[in-house]
Amino acid sequence: MKSLQVRYRSDERGGSFLRNTRHTARKSDFQQGYRTGYDKGFKSGKETFGTWFEGTSIIIPTYNQKQLLLQCLDYIEAHTVSPYEIIIVDNGSQDGTVEALRRRRGSLRVAAHSSNLGFAQAINTGLMMARGQTIVLLNNDVFVTEGWLTQMLACLFESPDTAAVGPVTNYISGEQKIDVPYHELSEMPRFAAAYNRRNTGKWRDTSRLVGFCILMKRSTFEQVGYLDEGYEVGNFEDDDWNRRLRLQGKRMRIAGDTFVHHVGSVTMKGLGAKQFSTVNDRNERFYTQKWGNRYEWIRSKVKESAASSHQAADFFPTHIWIRSASGKLFWMQHGVKYPVAAKVRDEVMTASMPRLSVIELLQIPTGPEYGEMELAAIKRDSSRDGKVVMAEDGTIYQLDQGARREFVSHYACTAWGFIIPKQTASHEAWNDWPEGLPIAPPTRSKAEDL
Repeated sequence: MKSLQVRYRSDERGGSFLRNTRHTARKSDFQQGYRTGYDKGFKSGKETFGTWFEGTSIIIPTYNQKQLLLQCLDYIEAHTVSPYEIIIVDNGSQDGTVEALRRRRGSLRVAAHSSNLGFAQAINTGLMMARGQTIVLLNNDVFVTEGWLTQMLACLFESPDTAAVGPVTNYISGEQKIDVPYHELSEMPRFAAAYNRRNTGKWRDTSRLVGFCILMKRSTFEQVGYLDEGYEVGNFEDDDWNRRLRLQGKRMRIAGDTFVHHVGSVTMKGLGAKQFSTVNDRNERFYTQKWGNRYEWIRSKVKESAASSHQAADFFPTHIWIRSASGKLFWMQHGVKYPVAAKVRDEVMTASMPRLSVIELLQIPTGPEYGEMELAAIKRDSSRDGKVVMAEDGTIYQLDQGARREFVSHYACTAWGFIIPKQTASHEAWNDWPEGLPIAPPTRSKAEDL
């Protein structure tokens, strides 16, 4: 039998028809496989969304510190026996960090930003990805030690009202710093192994946890919310988060029997002295603008509300328009959000409306949809309920169902979209009204998917 010889016509570019056919087939197979894999992945993600694993999500933001980060990961893998996942959020590193992470094995997930979006936004990206029942925020220059997570978890769950826990360390501001006898990193593990012995007598309450290493319950994140992305690059966003947590009456503790090593401010120092000073000063001004110098006032409010369990939405104002990241519009009144019908949305929607995260919106019960009739009623409303007034001493209140609620700051008033009154109001009308919960500033988020 003669063999059948087939000649293949060359195309205009000189390639054979057979080669093109094979290439097309391979491309088609790849596209089909990609679509199948994507569909399966999307279905699996949708089915498992909202289900958490019984372990800890360790979130590490990083920027151009590859070797330090790899050391940090080595220490985690060597000294963590409790179930965990690691989520690394890279802020546009240019030193091969992302490539090195992709070659690394283990329970590791990586999110890569295209540029340096700052500590707060990196942490928030990690929080969106976290699936653990507990969450650790960890700097990339922290080297954990024997028993670190087990002992911090014990401190966190010793009391149901404990919301967050931090360890002690060698390099930090505040009461989490301790003196250490070692001078070389090689001497640190021996010291830590001897130091990290369970001792509940060393657990103590605190009003401030520094963000180099914080362990929290998932419920804490869901009630307090994301970090404020109004702070650029880094510094003061953890103090801001502390304020919000304290305002809700939540308990923070230092696990004084747990030591981790902190190299200290490596990323921030990498900015250079001039840029570091500029960033730090700007963030400090924003922090002061948001909260003022009102630590004792917040402490008094915490004591008054300590018997109740609060969340971020309890400190939102009433009678206000809010929007979601996806562009949905709501009218919020007395702790209920009312979706606005699409046909009237454009009448009231403005770019300056405060945008709430999904976490915050989930805290607020949803009422029936508002249409033209309800919108007209809002415009006609001339009652005192929801009115913003200024007292003679400059304090701004919102009148809310027979109570007067103080804005934490002038910034809090304007950031929610209210106009500061130009004249003081007569105090007699509401002077005897009881004080309600204060109104805290909204948390700024730049990412459109929070």
